[in-house]
Amino acid sequence: MPVAFLLNVLHVFLHDTLLNKLRATPLKAGIAWGCMMLITMTGGAAADTEPILDGAVTDMSHMDAPKTTTSKDIVAFFVRFAWNDQIGHSENGMFIPDDEQPYPQGIWQLTLKKSQRGAELEMRCDNAGLHVAGTVPDIAFRTLQELIELHGVTRLNGHSKRDSALGELLDLSITYASGERITAYAEGGSATLPEKYWDQLWFLDFFRKIAMNNALWPVQDAK
Repeated sequence: MPVAFLLNVLHVFLHDTLLNKLRATPLKAGIAWGCMMLITMTGGAAADTEPILDGAVTDMSHMDAPKTTTSKDIVAFFVRFAWNDQIGHSENGMFIPDDEQPYPQGIWQLTLKKSQRGAELEMRCDNAGLHVAGTVPDIAFRTLQELIELHGVTRLNGHSKRDSALGELLDLSITYASGERITAYAEGGSATLPEKYWDQLWFLDFFRKIAMNNALWPVQDAK
């Protein structure tokens, strides 16, 4: 039998055997951007190349951010948050606070900055027509630091979560003379904050007290 005929028969046999084996073991192939191909045999799994999403929440927190500061000397304090717990009284679109309902609903902004004259205080709730601003003694920074230490607010440093739902809002920044900063951010109904270290009422009450002591807080005219 000619040798060429035998080689041809062997070639056909090997080709069919390999083809049948590949058909019995289907391949799944996916091409990723950057010309990278992932091939997975049936029953196997490719390496996960997509980030794991935590529902609707985007967590950008820096877990290694310092939770304490060396300096105790605050030079600037800023916080913006939503307050939804109490509704005050309005007259002609302006909020009139009283003892029972001192804080209107809305987005609040509280600021305390060091200046040559002492401390520049500002309280805003624009949708309620409330704006309080003026100079107060710089001892306000020391008592503010005591409040922060009492509640461990620096433990929030590095917290940053966001989603598209309505609800939570916090944008906090505390700057110290040393250059150290405490920052925290939360936005959206699922971007919850550790309640142990944060309560809007602590700072509303603190700023209101200082404003009242320095004749800056609005008072209702006696009837």
